Amino acid sequence: MAMSRDPIKEAEKAGFDLSLVESSLALTPEERARQHDQALALVLEFDQIRRERDAKLESPAATAR
Repeated sequence: MAMSRDPIKEAEKAGFDLSLVESSLALTPEERARQHDQALALVLEFDQIRRERDAKLESPAATAR
């Protein structure tokens, strides 16, 4: 019979850092959802900034210079 392996120890041995998983699981579902919402808001803000920058770069006034 094959010996049972501990997937956590196998992951650590392979070089995975499980500290983020552990810290996330220490949070309540509400705290994890709040962190997700904050990260999503930041990504959306960056995307808006990128779109505004791209629009300025593509405007006729910017290309006439």
